[in-house]
Amino acid sequence: MSSEEGGPPSWQEAPPSSGEAAPPGSEGTAPPGDEAPPPPGEEAPPPLDEEAPLSVTGAASTVETGSLSERDPALSGSDFLNVPASEHDEQGGYRVRPKSAVRLGQSLLSEVLSQSSRKSSRYHRSMSGIPNLQETLKERQARFREARENRKMKIDPSYKYIFEILAEKLGLDLVTIEELILDCPSLDAFAQFFMKDGCKTLKFLYQEGDVPGIECGRTIAGATKGAKMMRLYIDNAAPEKLKGLCIFFVRCHNDIAINVKNIHEEVLFTVLDASTGILPGIRNMLSSIFVPAILATNNWGALNQSKQGESEKHIFTETINRYLSFLDGARVSIEGTVKLKKVDNVDFSKLHTFEEVTAAASNSEMVRQLEDVLMTWYRQIEQVLIESEQMRKEADDSGPLTELEHWKRMSAKFNYIIEQIKGPSCKAVINVLNVAHSKLLKNWRDLDARITDTANESKDNVRYLYTLEKVCQPLYNYDLVSMAHGIQNLINAIRMIHGVSRYYNTSERMTSLFIKVTNQMVTACKAYITDRGTVHIWDQETPLVLKKIQVCINTLIFIK
Repeated sequence: MSSEEGGPPSWQEAPPSSGEAAPPGSEGTAPPGDEAPPPPGEEAPPPLDEEAPLSVTGAASTVETGSLSERDPALSGSDFLNVPASEHDEQGGYRVRPKSAVRLGQSLLSEVLSQSSRKSSRYHRSMSGIPNLQETLKERQARFREARENRKMKIDPSYKYIFEILAEKLGLDLVTIEELILDCPSLDAFAQFFMKDGCKTLKFLYQEGDVPGIECGRTIAGATKGAKMMRLYIDNAAPEKLKGLCIFFVRCHNDIAINVKNIHEEVLFTVLDASTGILPGIRNMLSSIFVPAILATNNWGALNQSKQGESEKHIFTETINRYLSFLDGARVSIEGTVKLKKVDNVDFSKLHTFEEVTAAASNSEMVRQLEDVLMTWYRQIEQVLIESEQMRKEADDSGPLTELEHWKRMSAKFNYIIEQIKGPSCKAVINVLNVAHSKLLKNWRDLDARITDTANESKDNVRYLYTLEKVCQPLYNYDLVSMAHGIQNLINAIRMIHGVSRYYNTSERMTSLFIKVTNQMVTACKAYITDRGTVHIWDQETPLVLKKIQVCINTLIFIK
């Protein structure tokens, strides 16, 4: 039957033969995903409009096709292209130039099928990089393992000596210590510590940290993303915050290289336990290790040869003791800070803009919550002010530097409260209550003025009392000669404080300061008589004790 009579041509049921093409006018479409490329050496035509009719002109007749979307889906691209031209002549009654028909059909189907399979091809393109990515990951893992093996090959008996000390102090076995050390990206710190003219210190920090990644060169069993484990850091690789055990090795001199033969003679070590904080850790290390070692030392070299040398030894010891007192004061100041109660049921980040503050002020429930928050902060700050005005409990023999330490602690406490009042949370509460015309703001403003004035007072007192720190040193050196000559400088400093200070020039505070100066003078005399507490008065010869007492009396008369 001819195609012009409306029936389906019989060549649709004929098996395709290779190398021959069917007339492009037949209705049909290729299944999605089968992409027919254009013939070699020829370019595909530009994209066609699927709804536009297609006409193919042959030698005998012209075949008109409908839109591409109306073609018979049963026909594949291969069926359409491989229909022999002779069958067209016999069954369809027309002739088509096979070469041009094949080219046009191939181009048409190539464009249609490429459009239908575009998503599929994009998917395949995106997945094609996965094998390469996996291979890259394997290469990185292999490179990191190789680097770890290279680090391991550097370990010699000198390293093992350090490992043994770390294992003993940390309570771990040598295998675990070595694995933790090899997790570090570099062992250059060891080489720099052992070499001639190298670094004089080698530090290790053992504390909790993130599980190391593949860069460590090994796989840690049971490690999950975001997990924590105990790690051993070397020198600069340690985190900024110290909250574990710090073991550090020290070389007294570095003019020779460290090896396995001399490492036990050239290298010292100690442990700083900062698990409860860096200040308590340093304080405990100094008081339990260094100060007893200094007091037990008898060989001071040239300092033992003269009386001035003895004085220098005592000054050095007292300097360390004052530093310990400073650490105690710093710790008390930090622990004594008052933190305003944290509020979890209010999102302060949504109270920044004028619109947000206005909306919150119009919400009675929100206003009530913020008033409760403000009253809680009010009570906390008021309690601090009440405690600061109470009579201080101090030791009967406290010296003038205790006055400085007291006001330093008060200044730190009040300034920290001021910082919180100026913070965004407190400002947001004040802004909302101000728009809502809350009656609590009057009391809050009065409290704010009081705490600001108290903070200014403590800051001013610290500034002027710092002038006493240097002139008070002779009182703490227990040297009566230097104390007698230095007391005049102390009196002049107190006179200056009385004349210039805005807050500390009251009779009550000046009297308290003079009492503490007298206390320290009596303490210095007692230390002189008992050789700084090393011998009792009854264990000494009577004439020697009487002579010391007379020196103390003469010194006090000279000062008077």
